Amino acid sequence: MSTPQQNTEGYEEFDARKGSGKKILLVGCLSIIIAAMMLVGIGGVIVWKNWRPWVANIANVTLENGLDEFHLPQAEHDAMLARGKALIEEFRQKRISLEELKAIGDSMSDSDLMPMLVVKAMQGAYIAPSELSDEDKARGELAFGRLARGFVDDVLKDEDFKRVLQPISKNNTVNITVDDNGTSVDDRNFSLKNPSAVTTEELLRMIAAAEQLAEEKDLPPEPLDVDIVAEFDRIVKETLGRKLELPAPESETETSDPGGS
Repeated sequence: MSTPQQNTEGYEEFDARKGSGKKILLVGCLSIIIAAMMLVGIGGVIVWKNWRPWVANIANVTLENGLDEFHLPQAEHDAMLARGKALIEEFRQKRISLEELKAIGDSMSDSDLMPMLVVKAMQGAYIAPSELSDEDKARGELAFGRLARGFVDDVLKDEDFKRVLQPISKNNTVNITVDDNGTSVDDRNFSLKNPSAVTTEELLRMIAAAEQLAEEKDLPPEPLDVDIVAEFDRIVKETLGRKLELPAPESETETSDPGGS
């Protein structure tokens, strides 16, 4: 019998429109900054002298809320949050230009970081906290890891991923069109159910669909394995020509004793 997932209070719905494939919510804070810039000075009506701190404050909130949607392991969550905040702070302090910030966002959207985050989001939000057996959870992690590799190798498209997610989508149906131009998916109303509303049967159907797609596309058996923190650091260093200045961990700050007592 199909049973709903265990209680996942505090989880937000993972909106597939925010990022399947290589376009994902992590760059949302960068988009806010760019959008804010477009508003500045239009027709001389809107003029902000201190727009950087204002936009940075919004970006910080967007980063924290957006990062929560990926349900990363705590260590990775904290590391990514610290780096995102450091990036925003450098922008606030004018150590990073708008052009550099946009370049970082573009590099992230085209990197292995994005498909890996999709895998982690599915695992952390839906598969790991479910009532599936350990064997089925391992199947799901492997299958989505293989799909992520398919995105990196440009074998799969967003449409493929949305078809896999159809069993846990709110609208239950996705209009698929096949013509001379290939396959297209009408996903205007495509969003996923809250993890607590997904049944074990729906999860098993999703995992089976992921496995089937991996086999149909003859994807490598090895799943994508990317250190998302190291990949973030690499992108920032290659774009800026230097590392971000990260604050010292709180534990180090608390244990330091400037007075020598």
